[in-house]
Amino acid sequence: MLNLFGPGLRTGIDRRELLQIGSLAMGGVSLPGLMRQSVAAETSKGHGPGFGRAKNCIILYLSGANPQHDMYDPKPDTPPEIRGEFGTIATSTPTIRFGEHCQGAAKLMNRTALVRSMHHDHNDHARGSYQMFTGTRYAGSVPDANNMSRQDMPHLGSCVAKLAPGKGPMFPFVIVPHRMDVAGGRRVGQFAGMLGGKYDPMLTAGNPNDDNFRLDHLPLRPLEKPEAIRRRLTLVDQLNGQTEYLRDGNLAQSISQAQTKAVEVISSQKVRDAVDLSSVDPVERARYGRNLFGQSVMLGRRLLEAGSRLVQCNWQRTQGKNGFAWDTHWNNFSALKEELIPAQDKALYALVTDLEKTGQLDETLVVVAAEFGRSPKVTLKNGGREHWPDVYTVSFIGAGIKGGQVYGSSDKMGAYPADDPTTPADFVATIYHFLGIDPHQEAHDQQSRPFTLSKGKPISLEVG
Repeated sequence: MLNLFGPGLRTGIDRRELLQIGSLAMGGVSLPGLMRQSVAAETSKGHGPGFGRAKNCIILYLSGANPQHDMYDPKPDTPPEIRGEFGTIATSTPTIRFGEHCQGAAKLMNRTALVRSMHHDHNDHARGSYQMFTGTRYAGSVPDANNMSRQDMPHLGSCVAKLAPGKGPMFPFVIVPHRMDVAGGRRVGQFAGMLGGKYDPMLTAGNPNDDNFRLDHLPLRPLEKPEAIRRRLTLVDQLNGQTEYLRDGNLAQSISQAQTKAVEVISSQKVRDAVDLSSVDPVERARYGRNLFGQSVMLGRRLLEAGSRLVQCNWQRTQGKNGFAWDTHWNNFSALKEELIPAQDKALYALVTDLEKTGQLDETLVVVAAEFGRSPKVTLKNGGREHWPDVYTVSFIGAGIKGGQVYGSSDKMGAYPADDPTTPADFVATIYHFLGIDPHQEAHDQQSRPFTLSKGKPISLEVG
């Protein structure tokens, strides 16, 4: 990646870097894409309980898909091949039990609303995630779903960035730390799609678990003075003067228009503090777990405090010895017990209790979700659970949502919705609703073509 703000100003640019500039909008986010944001939309009125209660949202996305039976929707009275190897534990809501290793989540149940009746019909990761991110069914093939394009529907975070980005200073939509890509493919639905590059998420990149993690590639260096950063912005002018492509292209115009906002963001002490994890008390870092996901969640919380409206923390396949994230086709129980649940559970508990302690939980929507669930029946030959979009569980915490409630249910075997079935369109609509955005409103793509944000309806969660 070309670093427009690297350690020293450069007077030349090679062909490879020039091509990278032209493709930045699909590889992460171009600088102008990050900086040029719309003015916040006015909050609509009259949309029911909870509308607009959340100033921001953080999504803990368990890529690969966590098993509902072993975590938040156990079936202890079913045969062993269904209920699995784990027992259950009481939660802070007496009528609800969780899998025995979800100890942090069990303590949080009196602040949590579970939706146990999510379902859709895509059985692969990319298309399932597309539905969860956009609320829209992906019409293309499985191979196409690993090649995102500007024809895709936008991630809900990109719509938030366009319609109601907030006042900053941080970028409104951030993905921590990386996209979810497999075998070189860029999965659809993670970016702004047809809204255009300026509403793509910022990718923090790197490993937040590093002792000295900071976003050097922007750069947001706590020890550097804003004046030094402003001087580095003159590199934009150097680049514009060196090639016809940059001087005459739309990218040059976008960068020029973004310079003022770039200085504001990069100069912000709040942003600089948020991304400098090297200055955080080691005890605080340890509470989230010294692993990639735990530190991503801690960084996500700090980005919300710096002004982001929606942060998505992705579980990466690089974490853990098995390397399959939550995609537990084999070794389901050992992976859950040793690598997956403890790290996720610890990070979730630290996040919610920190937000509660600082008084921010009432205005922050915390979401735990994945692209689908896992099969009711354990595959005995390899001890795994397979893909299962027919029913799964998502969680909502904060934003005034009444804790201790369960919306919908799965059937006796945890295979299909038993009542109040809900869809990804409803899931997306619910997040829009709590952020104060009418999920049924019309938006427009780069060609001014209209589309509806969501055709679902907000889930009827009780608000305290």
